[in-house]
Amino acid sequence: MKIIFAGTPENSALALELVSKTHEVVLVITRPDAEVGRKRILTPSPVARMAKELGLSVMKTNRIREDELAKIKAAGVELALVVAFGSLIPQAALDVMPWWNIHFSLLPKWRGASPLQQSILSGGIGAGVTLFELDAGMDTGPIIASQQIPLGENETTGEALERFTIVGVNLFQQQAGKQKVATPQSGEATFAPKLNRTSARLDLSENALSVHRAVMAFNPEPIAWCELDGSPIRILETRSLGTSTWTENPSKGRVSKSSEKILLECLDGSRLELVIVQPSGKQAMAASDWFRGLSEVIHLA
Repeated sequence: MKIIFAGTPENSALALELVSKTHEVVLVITRPDAEVGRKRILTPSPVARMAKELGLSVMKTNRIREDELAKIKAAGVELALVVAFGSLIPQAALDVMPWWNIHFSLLPKWRGASPLQQSILSGGIGAGVTLFELDAGMDTGPIIASQQIPLGENETTGEALERFTIVGVNLFQQQAGKQKVATPQSGEATFAPKLNRTSARLDLSENALSVHRAVMAFNPEPIAWCELDGSPIRILETRSLGTSTWTENPSKGRVSKSSEKILLECLDGSRLELVIVQPSGKQAMAASDWFRGLSEVIHLA
């Protein structure tokens, strides 16, 4: 089948690579080159790089306007697939052909920019992939196929996203070319907002399991963080120790060493293990290396 593919980040590049093995991708739509790193080097998106590697035609744009719409019409395809493009597809383009979207939760539970992260934050509620047809609303179109996917206890968004992407592409492969049978969405819908640095500040008054889920959800971006003596420290990896109360006199944010583990205590007395941290101005490191040389007990905020 001849298709258009629209996407931007790394997992979208993976989806493009997989889809191109069984379908003729006539046109790839992705976001324009963006400045990356401290030197602000103008860099093509992962999808643009993959398209170049595959020898595919690429259109870079933030919005589909008249010129872009003309190229879409000229492509002469039956279907478009969207995987994290990053911009809304306007009604004028939706009128040209069906646009299917791979969404990283079970709709309608999490609609918006951070569905997988919200699934992790909630302990797996709504975790899965939905293939649906785009309409004028935000993630409101009819469902073509879906699959529930369990999350690992210590699985980050970055780790889960690759796995979920493969499942989503498999759903697309199973449905593409078949007579479409789409079902209207039903059930409670919850908005999954775009995450930022403020969203990723850890609330150490929560129990340790909730804090651990936040660390997993915000990795690889925007990365969970808190403060030590007024300076930010990023928390990249933790290990859950359950929700048992470990002390009769809990102290929010208290960090101590037990055996070879670096433990963070939350307000209810529950604790989790710090595995990888990144102090301000330094590289990511093992929590044990970071804690070495510090006081016997310190406090994060």
